[in-house]
Amino acid sequence: MENYQDHELQLDLDRPTPTKIRVVWRGQSTGRAPGMILRPWFDRLYAEAQKQHAAVELDFLSFEHFNSSTIAALVHVINAAREKGVPLTVRYDRAVRWQSLSFEALERAIRPFEKGAARHVEFIPDSAPHPTS
Repeated sequence: MENYQDHELQLDLDRPTPTKIRVVWRGQSTGRAPGMILRPWFDRLYAEAQKQHAAVELDFLSFEHFNSSTIAALVHVINAAREKGVPLTVRYDRAVRWQSLSFEALERAIRPFEKGAARHVEFIPDSAPHPTS
C-alpha cells in the first residue's frame, strides 16, 4: 500500500507496530469531492488491515484544514471501518479550535449508530504529533 498525495492533501502510512497502521494526514483537503479518491484508497487500506489483523489510526495532529466535503468523506471512512470490523482511532489536536469543534461534532454524530458495547471507533483528543517510526 502506497502513501497518498493529491494537490495539498497527503496521507502518509506508518507502521509503529505489526498490529497498527497509522495514517498521518498532512496539508489540506479542500476539494469538492474528496470521497471519490479517499473511499477506494481506504477500502484498500481496510482490506490490508483485515488481512493483518491490524487496527487503523487516523492522525490529524499535523493537519491544517479540511472542508465540509471532507467531513462527508470521513463519515464514509469511519462507517466503512465499522462495517469491516477494523478498529479505528481518530487522533486530533484539541488545542486547534477547528479540529476540536469538527471532531467533537463528528464523534457525537456517529455515536448513535454504534451498536452494542463494542466500539470500533475511538476519538482521542491529543496535542502533540507522534514521531514517525
